[in-house]
Amino acid sequence: MAMIKTLLKFYILFALLLTGNMLYPQKGVNLNKGGTKQKHYYTVIPYREVKSKVIVQCSINGKPYNFFVDTGAAMSITSKVFKELQPDIIGTVLMNDQAGIVDSIQVANLNDITLGNVTFSDIPTAVVKDSEIFECFGVDGLIGSNLLRNSIIQFSAQTHTVIITDDAKKLNLKRKYASRMELSTVQSNPFIRIEAINGNTTATDNLLFDSGMDGFYDLNTNSFQKATEHIKLFEVLSKANGSFTWGLSGFPAAQDYYKVFVPQIKINNATFKNITIETTYGSSRIGAGLFDYGLVTLDYKNKKFYFEPFADTNFDLQMDDWPFSFSVKDNELVVGIVWGELWRQVIIPGDEIVEFNGKVYKDADFCSIITSSNKT
Repeated sequence: MAMIKTLLKFYILFALLLTGNMLYPQKGVNLNKGGTKQKHYYTVIPYREVKSKVIVQCSINGKPYNFFVDTGAAMSITSKVFKELQPDIIGTVLMNDQAGIVDSIQVANLNDITLGNVTFSDIPTAVVKDSEIFECFGVDGLIGSNLLRNSIIQFSAQTHTVIITDDAKKLNLKRKYASRMELSTVQSNPFIRIEAINGNTTATDNLLFDSGMDGFYDLNTNSFQKATEHIKLFEVLSKANGSFTWGLSGFPAAQDYYKVFVPQIKINNATFKNITIETTYGSSRIGAGLFDYGLVTLDYKNKKFYFEPFADTNFDLQMDDWPFSFSVKDNELVVGIVWGELWRQVIIPGDEIVEFNGKVYKDADFCSIITSSNKT
């Protein structure tokens, strides 16, 4: 395999995508069930951050586990945890993950899930396949939106805590930072409205807010193609064919992707400028990248979304434009997609990336590759 010998310094764009998993229940399975044993609850939970992912400790039946907090998914456990707990199976669902791969999985009824001092019971929980991904991050599953649907959750990157409560008054929320939030009927996934602006052209869209997504903004490829038929909103920087997204079911086959640019988007009262986006075949979504800029609160109970900037309300996301996106193959960090015809004469999908940003990836193990966070 050819190897790229040049040391590259850039923002790592490779995204490990565990999230945006939409479940389609079979007849008789309702994911929006269960709730808390307490009323008038308020709990502060510290979290560990790995590659922008929020990882919290909880207990199930008194035994400690680590979970991603993933608003883009339903409550999920690995098959290993399922074998340990042996909860009742209540049905099956089809899962469409962020890579666009569909799989059939079982749903169990999970009791006594304790986060901080709050206990949830009778929560429908997907039983996902054991994966090296979970082992690498040291987690046992996903805290999803169907568990959170009657609560309010606040993410603070400054204190590395999440707060879960059923009383919005305890959070000192400000109305000027609020907007309407819609919940999906299937698993209560939260959708927020943003404005995209290019000169005199403005469009609004409902996007999934996905706390399990590493980046800032993903745009669905099909939605992008339909939008460009009617309005001049996104500037196409490049088109390429390949594969680089990874969902719970693995990599999809090679597909067409676009790298596009939009001058400005608005989220509540905050403005973000100079956004470069790579399209995806999963949901259009805003991810955990938003945590870097402010306090984020999802009020599932009252269907409101809050974004309170830490400081300024204008953010410039201008970044270097690199000619390829990343993937992992055979435990190697490799080129997934090459952007631009000129670069395709030099770089080939599958080329191994030996070193970038001062970090050597030659002979690195799979876990160190997918959990690496290079942001300089």
